[in-house]
Amino acid sequence: MCAIFGIIGKIDIKKIEYSLDLMHNRGKDFDSIKKTSNAVFGFNRLAIENIDTNIQPLVLGKKMFVFNGEIYNYKNLIKDYNLKAQTEIEVIASLWNKFGVEFVKKLDGMFAIAIYDKKLYLFRDEFGKKPLYFTKNGIFASEIKAILPFFEKKLNLQALSEYLAYNSSLAPNTIYEGIYKLPAGCYFDGEIKRWHDFNRIENGEWKIENCIIEIEKLLTNSVEKRLMGEVEVGSLLSGGVDSSLIAAIMSKQRKIKTFSIGYDGYENYDERRYAKLTAEHIGSEHYEVNYTKQNFFDEFENVLFSMDEPIADSSFFPANFLAKHIPLKVVLSGEGSDELFLGYRRYNEYLGFFDAYLPNKKWLKKYLERHPEDIKEWEIFRRFFADEVVFRGINETFYQRQINRVLKKNAYEVDYKRFVKGWGSFDFTYFDLKVWIGEVLLMKLDKMFMANTIEARSPFLDKNLVNFVFSLPENIRGKNKWIVKEIAKKHVPIEIVNRRKKGFAFPFLEWLKEENELRVIIDVNRETKIFNEEYLKEIIKTGHKRYKQHLWTLYLFSRFVKKEFL
Repeated sequence: MCAIFGIIGKIDIKKIEYSLDLMHNRGKDFDSIKKTSNAVFGFNRLAIENIDTNIQPLVLGKKMFVFNGEIYNYKNLIKDYNLKAQTEIEVIASLWNKFGVEFVKKLDGMFAIAIYDKKLYLFRDEFGKKPLYFTKNGIFASEIKAILPFFEKKLNLQALSEYLAYNSSLAPNTIYEGIYKLPAGCYFDGEIKRWHDFNRIENGEWKIENCIIEIEKLLTNSVEKRLMGEVEVGSLLSGGVDSSLIAAIMSKQRKIKTFSIGYDGYENYDERRYAKLTAEHIGSEHYEVNYTKQNFFDEFENVLFSMDEPIADSSFFPANFLAKHIPLKVVLSGEGSDELFLGYRRYNEYLGFFDAYLPNKKWLKKYLERHPEDIKEWEIFRRFFADEVVFRGINETFYQRQINRVLKKNAYEVDYKRFVKGWGSFDFTYFDLKVWIGEVLLMKLDKMFMANTIEARSPFLDKNLVNFVFSLPENIRGKNKWIVKEIAKKHVPIEIVNRRKKGFAFPFLEWLKEENELRVIIDVNRETKIFNEEYLKEIIKTGHKRYKQHLWTLYLFSRFVKKEFL
């Protein structure tokens, strides 16, 4: 929806104008800077709702309010609490005056909110859909780049270990020491405090038949509320069952535009045929773009700029290119379904450890430790034999032993235990909502689409739907996304429903090798001396057989360091 920025204390307005300009792509319809005696807030707007009303930042006496996102239930809140308000920001201000920090629990939406009321308060939605960065001396912004002009850049080595493990730093860390990101479901009032967390309270009364009906109803309601606004809403369409189902539900409300991307000459990666099949079935006005090696390298620096910090999901690059070709302000996407309904094949592998029993685990643990191998499978079995937590995120890349090896004295222990709840297979969902979705996938949707002045919304990640899923018995929730597929059978071609799961992948490693780009990893490291060069060479030599994601993680970080620190 927009970019927000603020600073506590007196500051040159020109500097704030510069920081807002760095985030211009997040909102080109309106901009404003307002101040009180102790604070200055700035705002760039992408107008979607109440298009002709531009009142942010909102100043009420000595208080000031600004927010980025959408509050889907703001009209209901006006009625429920008899508020003298017409816009989302006025609702936020009215609720703040009525409830204080508890106001945030009334909101249904995606948001990053800043309030100045004697001191600075920051709030972020349950999932972390809208980013919010801050410093402990009173600066906040939607993007890190807006804070950097006020800061001396220094690499955060703890965040680097997290990045190697999980493709991103983990909140509250960022890759820059002294710049923090507010964790999802938290607020900041001088300290980081949690206002929301997902909980599991099983409701054993749910049966298969009424469960499917309820989830379809919740998903349909979620899609409908995300059609809110005074602008046209389109849909991303990958060719998989999740985006196809979202687009199909949308098309029941209105004729829609759908958007897909593919790769000529790389049939193993190209899903446009399946996207077109769904588009024809639902009658959408369908658009396709082709992504090439030239596009990849030409746009690399621009994508790094929009990322703000390294996030090692290669799909950021085609997502950014697709967004450039979408002539709308809002699109819906299918993120979240795999994590809620255990759609990844690797979940099945981890499920197998729950019932596994071996009487000689201690002996097997000692045997493994005497015969170490630098592969994920070795580490997974070591954890099992050692009675440690086996599942540590679907996107875990470098495990701790590898982090220690590649970083040596620069390595930090990565704290995964904060994401472990002891909920059986629901641990997979909780962990991945916090890490894979919260730190990676939602940042792709925000950063790559807002870089092109588009707001992306994700209906599967609706708090009512997610809370319902967390209440299901394990045998009802099941695995392999069976519930989603049952619902989809009513809406999309059966060929789409029965397709094997395929990720949003493209031939990045082939292109890097063709252009001899992997040498950048060694070249940059010889200047920074951050990594163990011998291990880097081993990873590069072995390549995709074992280390495809490792290579991408190292390459992206090397390009980032070269851009920002060398």
